[in-house]
Amino acid sequence: MEKRHYERIRMIKVYYDESPAGAGKTERAINNIVKSSCRTIFVTERKESFPEIDERIRKSASIMGTSPFIAHIHGDMECLGRSVSKAVAEVPDRYAGIDHVIVIITHAALLTSDFSGFAGWQIVIDEVPAFLDFEEKTTHLDSAYFSRYYHLEHVSDDWCMVTATTSGVALSVADVRADDSHSHLDVFHARVLDASRPNSGRYVLCNLPDWAAMEERKVKWCWASTFSLRELAAFERIELLGNRFRSDIGSMLTRFFDGDEVEWEPLPPLPNLRQSVKRSVLIHYFSDRQAAKSFCGGDKGQSALREIGKYLATVLPTGSSIWSANDTAVHGQPTPKKVLGLPADASISPKQAGTNRFSKLSDAAIIYAAKPCPNLRGLLLALKIDPAAWTRTIEHEAILQFVTRTSVRDPANATAVNLYVFDREQAEYLRAYFEDLAHVEVVVSQIPLTVAIPPKSKGGRPPTIRSPQEQAKWLQ
Repeated sequence: MEKRHYERIRMIKVYYDESPAGAGKTERAINNIVKSSCRTIFVTERKESFPEIDERIRKSASIMGTSPFIAHIHGDMECLGRSVSKAVAEVPDRYAGIDHVIVIITHAALLTSDFSGFAGWQIVIDEVPAFLDFEEKTTHLDSAYFSRYYHLEHVSDDWCMVTATTSGVALSVADVRADDSHSHLDVFHARVLDASRPNSGRYVLCNLPDWAAMEERKVKWCWASTFSLRELAAFERIELLGNRFRSDIGSMLTRFFDGDEVEWEPLPPLPNLRQSVKRSVLIHYFSDRQAAKSFCGGDKGQSALREIGKYLATVLPTGSSIWSANDTAVHGQPTPKKVLGLPADASISPKQAGTNRFSKLSDAAIIYAAKPCPNLRGLLLALKIDPAAWTRTIEHEAILQFVTRTSVRDPANATAVNLYVFDREQAEYLRAYFEDLAHVEVVVSQIPLTVAIPPKSKGGRPPTIRSPQEQAKWLQ
């Protein structure tokens, strides 16, 4: 796939910190933005993290003797009739009279907002998102709608760039959202409008050769929108915090689309101010077969999950452990989270980057899968990105961030840490991370199950629901 070329803009300088989890990336960033007057957007993964981030900012400011004004913007503001993206765009004007202000937003808000008015501000992105919006759609009755409002420009055999027609430009996101038949396309339409601006840093791609191809009932097509760091060009300083950031999917997408327009500068290594005591990290896994949502939605997968749940119930200390699992149903079966049947009060979301709330606990389990679907695999291959990189970033790194919320992040704690994951590949990813820490001794072991977990099938019937490319091959 060829990159789209735009009028040359100034080089964007991006500072990044890819120190290991628990090294103090977030703490350093907070100290830097509270020690003296500045205007900062602080981006964290989830709105549930806002209270903790707010508390850490206030604590650091108290030590520094400063009093920054702190504001939050998240989805609940829609209840007040204002969208998140509009609230973010209003920030520079709203706080123009305040010399020291820190506004906390989510990754989702980062990917949907217009930052062109943020000259003189800086932005800190804690745990970098994938920089990719992706949705699958089945819209066999809607080809006329898409033909009227959107234009397709072929960029490869399987992929097209989507921009708005004259009618599409005249159609607002609010108009789309107010139509019950098409409200599910509001994000898609917003991205297409962004991509249709002159010299836009936004791209919208879809894998339909033409809009008529969606008319087959069995076809599930996809659209994807990449976030360009050019969207942050107005900021005075851009800082990204993320373990192994330069090798993750977000960085790969940035290199593909923004390549020679970004100057990367690593932040200095964080000093190790405390002596780390020797400790053991015991990593346990259940299967040689890779975790997959489709397998967990089948009868054999459900049986395996039930046995894993019973085992974890015997080894996770009551009241002093955390666990997580996928919470989406597949094939109409109960969700993995429900099937495991573990105590609800110890269950938390897989997305827990940046928090210290569980740093006194030494036991954690996460039974989680986030493999790319066929449509997404096709996109990654078109961008010359190995789909395995998606799994490393979205699945393995999420697991790593989850388990490193435990006491393993405390260098003064010598308690042995027990971590439980579904498959060997996940366990090996954790092993590679912890073996780089000189004070940690790692042991990896498999927990045998009485339920047989078969290897992944390489054959079988064509899927009932197909990508446009699968449908074309099936018709040949």
